[in-house]
Amino acid sequence: MATTIRDVAEAAGVSAMAVSKVLHGKGANVRVGAETAETIRRVANELHYQPNRLARSFRQQKTHTIGLVFSHFGRIGELDGYFAAFLNGVMSATFQSEYGLTICPKLVKLSANGVINDGRFDGLLWCKPDYSVQSAESIERSEIPIVMMHAPANQGPNVPRFCCDNDLGLKLAVEHLVELGHKRIGFVMDEFNRSTAEGRARIAGYRTAVAESHLESFDGDVLFWDIDRSKLDQMMTKEQRPTALIVFSERQAVSILREAEALGISVPEDLSVVGFDSTAFCDTTRPRLTAISQPIEQMAYDATNVLISNIEGNPSPSRSFIYPCGLDIRESTARPRISVLR
Repeated sequence: MATTIRDVAEAAGVSAMAVSKVLHGKGANVRVGAETAETIRRVANELHYQPNRLARSFRQQKTHTIGLVFSHFGRIGELDGYFAAFLNGVMSATFQSEYGLTICPKLVKLSANGVINDGRFDGLLWCKPDYSVQSAESIERSEIPIVMMHAPANQGPNVPRFCCDNDLGLKLAVEHLVELGHKRIGFVMDEFNRSTAEGRARIAGYRTAVAESHLESFDGDVLFWDIDRSKLDQMMTKEQRPTALIVFSERQAVSILREAEALGISVPEDLSVVGFDSTAFCDTTRPRLTAISQPIEQMAYDATNVLISNIEGNPSPSRSFIYPCGLDIRESTARPRISVLR
């Protein structure tokens, strides 16, 4: 059975208030001499006393735990470096502030009133929001601070938002491909991100960049598919097919590289591919993946720190944090072949 404050007090021959003062700093009006304090510490150590943090959290109405809402969490390090970079940023902030972290699969429907206000978290970091009516209402009713990652500026509820400059990233990618001579550039994303705020922002950024480069439009310029060999094969046999693809994430771009190799489609000679994220993983692919870069770890670190500051009563005056993108050119992009495949 766990040792209590009363057990320590009885063994040390003092009051429970004196033990609480020495071990927890409680009781401003309680005076304890140096010799008595040393006795209390010695007895507590001998009895292997450990404070009941759950009870203390209940009294303080704080759990010192942050909920990370990530409804589409992938395997770490299997096909990309995104999740590792993201978690490195979050955990660097939580560990230095001595906060715990729990990953949640959904924002709502985890309890009768939703996960937000059921008392298990002091705040929520919501990654890849969808801004559905249900989630927006839950955020508006939230009794705890919320910060959103991958949430474009001036969209959704009025909470701090952290996002890269998607328009700049897509502009850099399209301009690079145009300089190489590509005239039909497609955009590929998975079905899940089709409904996210950032998914919509990247489609808009792609269309703007294509229009500004005066490229010809073609049927199927934006493709929504979780890559499989048959869909890539079908796309490549069309008469008006893209000669280059910009892909929503490096994870999906790597899948395209693998399926292309299996089909005998040469990247970049038959098809140039640009990913998004540009972690160190892109240097391990075959060919090495050209990708739009975003500072994932820094964004996650900053977002978590702002959330912790809000929890501790120091709200950030800013509501939108936008980070510049870059373009890391590697080996998956090149001038298109003059002849059409097949």
